[in-house]
Amino acid sequence: MVTSNRVVQDWGAYLGDNTMSSTILDRLMHHCHSLEFDGRSYRLKEAAETLARKSKAS
Repeated sequence: MVTSNRVVQDWGAYLGDNTMSSTILDRLMHHCHSLEFDGRSYRLKEAAETLARKSKAS
């Protein structure tokens, strides 16, 4: 299993080499099942709730 918060189109810029990133993605995505999730981040939601609780306690 491989996870990333980067879209496929950004991997070339992120890795600094478009050819290498295309090669890596080609091998990773051949015969794979790709799942894309769209929505708000639970991690950011929980962090905001924690900050709100801390500010109420102060």
